[in-house]
Amino acid sequence: MSKPFVIAAAKSKPSRTAEASDIAARYLVYKVYDATNGDPGAWQVLGKIGERLETVARAVERGWIIVQEEGVGRIKVQSGLLTEQGRRVARRGLR
Repeated sequence: MSKPFVIAAAKSKPSRTAEASDIAARYLVYKVYDATNGDPGAWQVLGKIGERLETVARAVERGWIIVQEEGVGRIKVQSGLLTEQGRRVARRGLR
């Protein structure tokens, strides 16, 4: 009696949408790093950079940026601070 031969399922590749959002998040990290001159404690207003909310959310998911929202009256301003990992990603990419 022989054992059945089982072919393992191939690992699926990430979707193009996920790849695109990762690339956009990486460019956001580069922009924040450049705008803050790599200063570890510097916050940058994200509205000045002009990135989409999905891009910012992906960078937060990856642990590259911390976002805080400040508001004066009806006006809300989002600022971003690069984490150590985010600064490392930016330094590696900007070489």
